[in-house]
Amino acid sequence: MGQHQGDDQAGDDPVLRIIDQIGRLAPDQLDRVRRAVFFGSNANLKDLDRSAFIMNRPSSPRGRPGNASPKERSPTGKQAAQVGYPIDEDTGVHSHQPSPSSRQLKRTVSDTDHPIDVLLREKGNNTERYLVVVSSLSLDWKELVKIPGVSNYELRLLWHLFFLRSSKMHVVMCTSQYIPEALIKYYLSYLPGNVDLEEARSRLTTICCNDHSAGSVTQKLLTRRRTLERIKNAINPETAAMTCFNSTDAEVELAKELGVPLFGTDTQGAFWGTKTGNRQIFREAGIPHPDGSYDEIYDELSLAKEILALLRRNPTAQKVMVKLNDSFSGEGNAVLRVDKDLAAAAKGTDEVAVPAILEKLHSSLEYVAPGLTWARYYSQFQSLGGVCEAFIEGAADAKTSPSCQAFLSGAGVRILGTHEQMLNGQIYTGCKFPAFQEYSADLITETLKIGKEMIRHEVVGYISVDFVSVRQDDGSYKHWAIEINVRMGGTTLPIMTLNLLCESGALNDRTSEFIASDGKPRYYIASDTLRKPCYKGLVIEDLLDIIKRHSAEIEWNCRPEAPETGAIFHLVTLLSELGKCGLVCVGRTREEAEQIFGRVKEILDNEVEAEAEISLVVEGDSSDMLS
Repeated sequence: MGQHQGDDQAGDDPVLRIIDQIGRLAPDQLDRVRRAVFFGSNANLKDLDRSAFIMNRPSSPRGRPGNASPKERSPTGKQAAQVGYPIDEDTGVHSHQPSPSSRQLKRTVSDTDHPIDVLLREKGNNTERYLVVVSSLSLDWKELVKIPGVSNYELRLLWHLFFLRSSKMHVVMCTSQYIPEALIKYYLSYLPGNVDLEEARSRLTTICCNDHSAGSVTQKLLTRRRTLERIKNAINPETAAMTCFNSTDAEVELAKELGVPLFGTDTQGAFWGTKTGNRQIFREAGIPHPDGSYDEIYDELSLAKEILALLRRNPTAQKVMVKLNDSFSGEGNAVLRVDKDLAAAAKGTDEVAVPAILEKLHSSLEYVAPGLTWARYYSQFQSLGGVCEAFIEGAADAKTSPSCQAFLSGAGVRILGTHEQMLNGQIYTGCKFPAFQEYSADLITETLKIGKEMIRHEVVGYISVDFVSVRQDDGSYKHWAIEINVRMGGTTLPIMTLNLLCESGALNDRTSEFIASDGKPRYYIASDTLRKPCYKGLVIEDLLDIIKRHSAEIEWNCRPEAPETGAIFHLVTLLSELGKCGLVCVGRTREEAEQIFGRVKEILDNEVEAEAEISLVVEGDSSDMLS
């Protein structure tokens, strides 16, 4: 280590002493230090921004100096040969391969009918299997706190209880808050008729941290040794696996602690889930996407220069999108409008154009998330990085926002479904299944290409590809891929709910129709934002009473002569707090699904009409969906 002089030496001496002391620690002591930094709540660390530790944000090959890219972290030459990795003859590098220790956590090898069953069925259908569901929102909590009632969103993963339809499946559900028993019974009541509900309940273990503080369930579990032991005692690690909303280093750490495989991507593949990584995947897969930047940007000057280059390539552009690398539901997006002055400045010299763009960013950027200023947004931009891209224009009646869902594993890409997204501006509020027949097959084709490219980059688990589609003069549609969500999302819950509640059924990936047990297609409309002020104060038992009184009209699989249709509710713990909940309304036609959705709203309105007259609730912004 080189010598330091003057003030530099004095400033670095304490750091060097700490480094020296850490180097002398025994392995168990070193592990405790690492946990304190990554997951601890020590008061001395309270001002430390842990997002860089907890979140997976590996840089791109052209990212920040000093940060290794996924490719750069791969073993090379003799090292790669020693661990059995094939070597690229041209470069001597095996790109994007996991380390041997992470391979067993993130890779699945069998090809079966159900995405999560890919690994769980490896031991055979007659083996007792265990699924550890960690309802963790391992996202940037500076972003999450924008969402009212965010801790309740953990319970959106309760759809995993439907896996108990299999008599050989055991589910261990890990949450921050207790799951009301009434809610558990509600979910189990919809299991196929041949399932003994008491026996199914005996195969469910709930693990609660009883901790509502900011932070993910994963972090909370990792600091509770006794709780971890309870999970271990509830599973057989030889036939178990772990799943979660999204995976970061924290989830990889938890899976290692439990000794089970993880359905998710570790740091090797995390970069490809960022906005920058998305755009590079689109380019590598040859998928049409908006013009824009491909390298991570962390400062306003670089952003202004990228916007200038974009405007010069697209002189008629009317808007530029700016996006945070790690954000969700459109909350990290902002729009820069290109007015006459900015368009004129872009035609001038860099010395004129760059300051003009900076001034517009400071004064005129329009944020999707309410209440933001440039100072607050830029602080996040410096931490997370971001991209800029051209805004896709199109008439309102000719422009749609479809998406396609898939599950990635060692067996390949399995398409789960296509959806039309329901948006409030740029924020996701719900979806309709399936996407329009005119182009659903096109979405599947493009998603298969994207999925194969992501598997090549060691991405595993659920993904959702968002598109902007614009109808052309000849009636055809042109599609631009704009984002890949490498995690569960707003569309995961409804499509998996339909998969697991239909006694038998499957997606026809040619037509994007789901064929139910009666051999006929099913359609649905789903939303997490069924919300009115007068709903506030309804508790779970109130909602269940309402459902039962109107069972023949709206309840799942209880409508006369309409099997496997009806409404399934979720996020019901938000009713009392915020006056909102979510639901999936399934019908035999699109129109029937819409009718059930409308009838549910009518019934709730009528049931709470008296309470509404004395409600003191002020209606909030319904665009707070975490997707």
